[in-house]
Amino acid sequence: MPFESTPFESLSESQLDAFKQKDGKLHLFNNIICPFGHRALWTAVEAHAPFHVVEVSLADMPAAYIEKFNRFGTVPYLLSNGSPVYESAIIAQYVDTKFGNGELFRHHDPEEAALSQLAAAKFEVGPLYRALGGTSEDNVAALKETLGDVETIYRVHAKEFRSSGPYLLGSKLSGAEILIVPFLFRFDILLQHYRGYTLLDGFPLLQGVLAAAKARPAFQDTVREPQFFIDAYAAYANKK
Repeated sequence: MPFESTPFESLSESQLDAFKQKDGKLHLFNNIICPFGHRALWTAVEAHAPFHVVEVSLADMPAAYIEKFNRFGTVPYLLSNGSPVYESAIIAQYVDTKFGNGELFRHHDPEEAALSQLAAAKFEVGPLYRALGGTSEDNVAALKETLGDVETIYRVHAKEFRSSGPYLLGSKLSGAEILIVPFLFRFDILLQHYRGYTLLDGFPLLQGVLAAAKARPAFQDTVREPQFFIDAYAAYANKK
């Protein structure tokens, strides 16, 4: 693991207060289970950002985290030299801009940035969670619709890149993958295990994207084995 991770509850009040100071450091409050958090974590590793993680429980979120840091009660949350940054997509872009020269989110190429943003905008996460709760006809239809929208963007809108690599922009990992793949990775595992449903059946371009992302060292450094996620989502998948 290329980064330090410390449980929130193991830190003293003075240590927590110190994070808010202008210390020149990057403190990422996160949870390894969460796909939203994975967006920020993966970006930080890809961008070689000098950061450490404060691991925040989602099952039993510390009251002090909400009171002292993120009143929205969400992860990820970033303190950069004492300045707060909220929301996964915003944090990912912030880290990419500050430490990765904006390469992932294509800040120097407005056309590629717009294409990447289109794919991310059309990717709806709600159908994934609903399908994990049950693969009814309506749930499956909604899931296929959002995956179909994204597959079409890769195939049609990004057709000029299809011969050069699996990512939306061919050989270049983009913000589209950063924002989408953490969900594909988890729900590919979860839906197969809990519902016997193959998430990306019929979506070959998204299959290729997931396979390519999983082969990246930075991605491998920011995930756990499948059983970890199966266990973590058991209560959600099995709730009545």
